[in-house]
Amino acid sequence: MLIAGPAPADARRNRERILEAARAAFAAEGLSVPLDEIARRAGVGPGTLYRHFPTREALAEASCTSLYALRTRSADQADPQRAVAVLRDGQRAAPP
Repeated sequence: MLIAGPAPADARRNRERILEAARAAFAAEGLSVPLDEIARRAGVGPGTLYRHFPTREALAEASCTSLYALRTRSADQADPQRAVAVLRDGQRAAPP
């Protein structure tokens, strides 16, 4: 019997939730935050975190890369105040 994994949209959402939790945890507490704690903050199980990011280094790299992409996108926003808010808060910019 074949058991299907999460739908691609669910997997993308879980990945983003993990990255958001990791960025916040790493910024507040450094890179030594337990990965199980990041999974808990993201609302996913440890297995889900490890499926997306098999090592702490992979998670740290992905969180830095996604933060850079997020901040680069914010610089392109038409609304300068929104771009500043995104840079300050690290939140995803709303589409125009």
